[in-house]
Amino acid sequence: MLEYRLVTTIDELESYKETWTKILEREKNDNPFIEYGWVSTWWSILGCEENVEIYVVEHSGEPIAFFPFVHAIRFGGIHQFSFLGQGLASYMEVISEKIWKEKVVQYLLKELTNQYKRVLFLFHGLLESKDTSQILEKFTLERQLPHSIFRVVTPYIDFRAIELPDFLKKHKRKFKSIYRREKRLKEYGQLTFQKVDDGNLDNMFQLFERRWQKKVDTSGFTKERTRAFIEQLAKQQNEALALKVHRLQFENIWIGFTVDICCRGRNFCHTMGHEPDFNMFGPGRLIEKENMLQAHSTNLHLYDFGSGYEPYKFEWYTHLDFTRKFIMSTTGIRERLFRNAMVLHETILTIVKANRRIVEWKRNTLGEMRYWLTKATLHEWFSMLKCRVFSGRVFHIYYLQSKRGHNKSNFREIYIQSVLEHDKRSELLMHYFKGYKLYGQSKQEVAYLRHDQLIREEAIGFIQELPPNTTYIKNYELPNLQIIVGEVQREGRAICTSANWFEWRKRKKLSALGFQKVERVWVNQFFKWKKIYRQQDKWEKYLLKQGHKLEHIWHLAILSLLI
Repeated sequence: MLEYRLVTTIDELESYKETWTKILEREKNDNPFIEYGWVSTWWSILGCEENVEIYVVEHSGEPIAFFPFVHAIRFGGIHQFSFLGQGLASYMEVISEKIWKEKVVQYLLKELTNQYKRVLFLFHGLLESKDTSQILEKFTLERQLPHSIFRVVTPYIDFRAIELPDFLKKHKRKFKSIYRREKRLKEYGQLTFQKVDDGNLDNMFQLFERRWQKKVDTSGFTKERTRAFIEQLAKQQNEALALKVHRLQFENIWIGFTVDICCRGRNFCHTMGHEPDFNMFGPGRLIEKENMLQAHSTNLHLYDFGSGYEPYKFEWYTHLDFTRKFIMSTTGIRERLFRNAMVLHETILTIVKANRRIVEWKRNTLGEMRYWLTKATLHEWFSMLKCRVFSGRVFHIYYLQSKRGHNKSNFREIYIQSVLEHDKRSELLMHYFKGYKLYGQSKQEVAYLRHDQLIREEAIGFIQELPPNTTYIKNYELPNLQIIVGEVQREGRAICTSANWFEWRKRKKLSALGFQKVERVWVNQFFKWKKIYRQQDKWEKYLLKQGHKLEHIWHLAILSLLI
């Protein structure tokens, strides 16, 4: 004979901890969100203001099932029962052995509908690979109860179904691209991926806030209570449930992290984030790669991406599951109206989430608009309007032939490690990524930039290949120009630079130092429309006059046609 008990406090639930855990052990549960540690921690921190009710179904006085519900009274006295953890628990289930599940589900739902008359059940996170959603569907059909089912795709990698060498071969092109980015970053300094064991997660939350500064974040990951929940769960490490945090570090600076919840062979990817200043190096991809290989090496055979339609999940997955949201109610008019309103809301939400353009517009465009209206400075507004709305520019390119000098070095090269704490770190890192070398008299003051392959004017999108043995210099102050020229010529290299039409002092200084004007460029931009006009025939004439070889002149011609 079945009967149930109602548990409404954590202290009462504590007496059932051993039974709860043993049921999940016997069933070889790999859903971390129904483990006792997860439920009790959620209840004590996030659910303390919710009306949590744990229904314990007993057979002959022995507990055989647990139903973790939140009970609320809605419109017109309708009693709504839903799984706890909504918004944070991706999957939920009835805690029961398989042989009892159908009986206890039908028994408790029947008891609740008889007791409260007007009832609505909202069950989220039901995996189709389990049998609970089928049991619920059978119950509604037998009792002729109105119900609706919503489903969302849940991709994952099953390392039991594919060997690691085969997986690497299958994604050879993606891994090759990732390794190339990794190699480039390692050329500048030390890159490590390791587990966070000290329990200090402040850097992680700060990094996440910076990552989402110009985006709309609906996860609430950095809210005070959610943060306390993550920190508390990270301290409860056991064989069945473990929250693991790994960090990607460049020269001891956090540039990425991943939060995973592991449960009996399943690695659930809870949250990932990376430092936006390092976007050009692709830290998100590096984290994905390292985290997958780390999971495989620790015998976590299911690498679960969670529910959703994010493109990266479908780049790596080997199998698909589906997560259901099940809504059913009794047959009264009030319940039907309330259920129909919820169904309409879920229908719209499902359509929106399945459309990547809408999701990205909401997350990125609205987030950026909010940033510009609430946090952006006047200087940022001016720069944005100049770059994105309208800009017009006329500048000249100057060339100085190579000359062997013996000047003493006044500037030294600034390496990437020196700018990691710089106020303009994002801008300086972009210079390194684009191939510039930075020089200055101190680590905090950059005197000039040099590039030995290209002329780059990033603000207007102008790029041109340099002649052989030539260096392009920019972002310097006029008093330092003669010293900079002497330093570059000391290496026996020719020098190229640019000057705007209105910078008459700079153009006069360049002429005095022997620079020759070899090209004029006009650039007009209005929103996404851009037009570049070039007068570059003097390049060939001047270089021929100076006796230079013209092996690379054809590059200039091709680039002009492409632009």
